[in-house]
Amino acid sequence: MEIAAVSITSDEFDERYPGLFAGLTRLGRALGAGPEAEDIAQEVLLEGRRQLGRLRDCDKLQAWLRRMMVRACYRHRGRRRSTPLNSAVAYVPLDLSGALDVRIAVARLPPRERLPVALVYGLGYSQAEAADAMGITRGGLATALFKARARLVRELGDRRQVE
Repeated sequence: MEIAAVSITSDEFDERYPGLFAGLTRLGRALGAGPEAEDIAQEVLLEGRRQLGRLRDCDKLQAWLRRMMVRACYRHRGRRRSTPLNSAVAYVPLDLSGALDVRIAVARLPPRERLPVALVYGLGYSQAEAADAMGITRGGLATALFKARARLVRELGDRRQVE
């Protein structure tokens, strides 16, 4: 009986770095980290490499790093809120007809609903992958997606009839 490799070496981690970095950067952007997504992904990968000994199953490396990235993006978002906004306009809508942009509606969702929407519908994660990245059960993720869809239907439903 063969036993699966339980740990990953630093060299193996380094070989996988480009793919891991690209995926974490994409995740960070979807979570609203913007241009800082690359810096946050770099920090997560450095921390992950440093803590490789804590990883119990090398098959879970990507999920482990995704979970670290989600937490790092939330910490980054909290720090960003505590700093005063500059006078630059952060978002200018392109459609001035009064119709609600779906991006704005998604941005208005509470974080517990917005994150699953970004992971599943924005990045194409399976529900199991998204739940693992968030550190919640698959049922909890399904509930959050259900609530998010219901909230989006309420918010966007009336506006679709305008056109």
